[in-house]
Amino acid sequence: MIPLRLELLNFLPYKNPDPLDFTGLHVACLSGQNGAGKTSLLDAMTWALWGRARAKTDEELIHQGASEMRVAFTFELQGQVYQVIRQKRAGKGRGSSLEIQVQQGDKWRGLSEATILGTQKKIVGLLKLDYDTFVNSAFIQQGKADEFTRKTSAQRKEVLADILGLAQWDVYEKRARDRIADLREQIVALDGEIAGYDRELARREEYETALAAAERKLADLQQRLRTAEQQWAEVEKARDALAALRRQMADLDKRLAAGEKELAQIETELRAAQAKGDPQSLQQTLVETQHAASLLDEREKDKSDITEKRQAAAEESARRKGENDTLAPQTEPLKKRVETLSAATEPVCPTCGQPLTEDHRHSIIDELTAEVEARRSRYRDNQSRLKTLADELAAHDRQLAQINAELRERPALQKKLADLQSKVTVATEARAQIESLAARRARWLESLQADRAARAALDAEAAQHAARAVDAASLQNAVDKLRFESRVSTEELGAARQRLSALESLSKYRADKLAARKKLTGEQGVFEELREAFGKRGVPAMIIEAAVPEIETAANQLLGRMTAGQMNVRFDTQRETQAGETRETLDIKIADELGTRAYENYSGGEQFRVNFAIRIALSQLLARRAGSQLQTLIIDEGFGSQDAQGRERLVEAINAIQDDFQRILVVTHLDDLKDAFPARIDIVKTADGSQISVG
Repeated sequence: MIPLRLELLNFLPYKNPDPLDFTGLHVACLSGQNGAGKTSLLDAMTWALWGRARAKTDEELIHQGASEMRVAFTFELQGQVYQVIRQKRAGKGRGSSLEIQVQQGDKWRGLSEATILGTQKKIVGLLKLDYDTFVNSAFIQQGKADEFTRKTSAQRKEVLADILGLAQWDVYEKRARDRIADLREQIVALDGEIAGYDRELARREEYETALAAAERKLADLQQRLRTAEQQWAEVEKARDALAALRRQMADLDKRLAAGEKELAQIETELRAAQAKGDPQSLQQTLVETQHAASLLDEREKDKSDITEKRQAAAEESARRKGENDTLAPQTEPLKKRVETLSAATEPVCPTCGQPLTEDHRHSIIDELTAEVEARRSRYRDNQSRLKTLADELAAHDRQLAQINAELRERPALQKKLADLQSKVTVATEARAQIESLAARRARWLESLQADRAARAALDAEAAQHAARAVDAASLQNAVDKLRFESRVSTEELGAARQRLSALESLSKYRADKLAARKKLTGEQGVFEELREAFGKRGVPAMIIEAAVPEIETAANQLLGRMTAGQMNVRFDTQRETQAGETRETLDIKIADELGTRAYENYSGGEQFRVNFAIRIALSQLLARRAGSQLQTLIIDEGFGSQDAQGRERLVEAINAIQDDFQRILVVTHLDDLKDAFPARIDIVKTADGSQISVG
C-alpha cells in the first residue's frame, strides 16, 4: 500500500486544507509545532482504511464546531489505484458512510458492499492487513514504539503470524478437524451397522426352529380347511335355493311397496282435490300480489340509479385520496431542497455540485417554494372535497340500505305469486279429477290383495330351505377363519425362509462394512497427522521459527548501526518449563557491553532504539511478505528520547532502509531534524484550521 493523496474536511485540527499529494515523495519529514496536526494526518489515513484512530469515539475526531467530517485516501496497491472515502455526521441526522473505489482509466468504479461492515471486510481483504498488525509493525505511533516489545510472547506470535499470513493454516486445521469429526461419525455409524449384523447372525438357530414350527402349523391348518370346505359345499345348495326364493320375495316386496305408495299418493291427491278452494277467491288475491310485485320492480330501478351515483362519488374520493397520499412524499424532497439551498454559502449547488450564482440560487428557491405551495393548496382542496364526498356516500348508503330492506321481501312475494297462480290452475282442474282418482283407488286395492297372498306362499317355502341352511353362517365363519390363518401361516413360513436366506447376505455385508471401517480408520489417522501439522505447533511454528532469524538479523543490523555495535537483541522461540518440558514462546533478550539485562533496566533512549530496530525489522518483513505488499513505513516522533548522536544514527538507520519501502514518513517537531530528509511536509496551525504544504 503506497499513499498517493489525502483529502480532509473537518478532521481534528483541519477544516478544509488543500489535498496532500504524496506523488514524488520517497522519504519525507512531517514537521510542525506540537498540536499543529502532524499525527492527525496519520490518524486520517488509519481512520479512512480501518475506522480506527487515537480518539475513543469518531465524534472526538470531528473539528470543533463542525457537525460532519470526511476523509478521502487514495493509495496504490499492486499496481492498482484505489480510493477509500469515509464520512461521519454527528448531531441531528447522525450517521456514517464508507466507500471504496478502483480507478479504471480516468473514471472510478465502485467496489462497496451493501453495508459498512461488508465494505470494511473488503478493504481489509484487499490490504491483507488489519489495524492491529499495522500499528505493531509499519506504523510506529507516538509514544507507542514499544507496542510490540511490551506484548506477551503469545501476543507477539499472533502479530508475527498475521504478518506472515499464517491465518490460512487455521483454515487448513479446521478443515482437518471437520474431516476427522465426519470420519468419526461414519465409523460410529459403521460400528452400529456391524453390531446389528452380529446380533442378527447370532439368531440363526432361532430362525431355523421357527421355520420348522411354521411348516408343521401350515400343514395342520390346510388339513382342517379341506374338511370345513367339504361341509360347506353341502349347505351351499340349500343356500342357493333360499337365495332364489328371497329374490322372488324381494321383487314382491318392491311391488307391494310401490302399490302401497301409489295408493297413498292417490289418497293424498283425492283429499287435495276435494280440499281445493274457490278459483274466483284465489284470482282476487293473485291480482293484489301482482300489484305489490310491480311496486318492488320500481324500487329496483331506484337502487340502480343510487348505486351509480355512489360509485361515481367513491371513485372520485379514491382518486383524490390517492393524489393526497402522493402529494406529501413528493413535497417533502422539495422542502428539503429549499432548506439545503437556503443554507448553502458556497457558489456551488449542494445538491448537484454545479456552479450556482446567488441570483440563480434565489430563483430556484422561489420556484421550489411556489411548487410546494401549489401542492399544499391542491392537498387542502382535495381534503375539503373528500369531506363532502363522505357525506354523499353516507346518504347513498342509507338510501340503499332502505331499498335493500324492501327488496328482501321480493323472493317471498314472488314465491307467493307463483303459488297463487298454481293454485288457481289446480283449483280449476280439481273438480274434474275427483271421479278419476276414485276409480284408480279401487283398482290398486284389488292388485295389492293378490300380491299379499303370493308373498305368504313364498314365506312358507323359504322356511323349509332355511331349516336346512341353519348352520351356514357359523360354518362360513369357520372356513373364512381357517383360510385367513392359512394365509398368515404361509406368510410366516415365507418370512422364516427369507430370514435364513438373508443371513447369508448379511455375512457378506458385514465383511464389506469391516473393510470400509478399516479404510476410514486409516484415513482418520492421516487427517489426525494433518491436523497436528496444520496446528500452531506444526507448520506455522516452523514458519515462525524460520522467520525469526531474519527479523533478528535485520533488527541487529539497525541496532548495531544506531549503537556503534554495543547492543543486540535475541529472539528465543522455545523455553524450558519448571516441569522440564519445552514450550513454544517468543521472548526478547537484550544485551549490551555489560551483558544481558531486562528491558526495563535500559534507559528511555536505549529502549527506543531497541523498539525502533525491532519494529523496522517487522516492517521490512511485512513489506516483503507475498500478499500484503505493504510498502509504506511511518515513524511518529520518538527522536526526543535521543541525544544528538542518537538522533544522527536514527536518521542514518532510516536512510539505510529507504530502498525497502516506497514511502517513508517521519513525524518530528525538532528543528534540527527538518533538513535531515530529502522532502518535507510542513504543518502550520492557523485560525482557519491547520494548513499543509509540501517542500
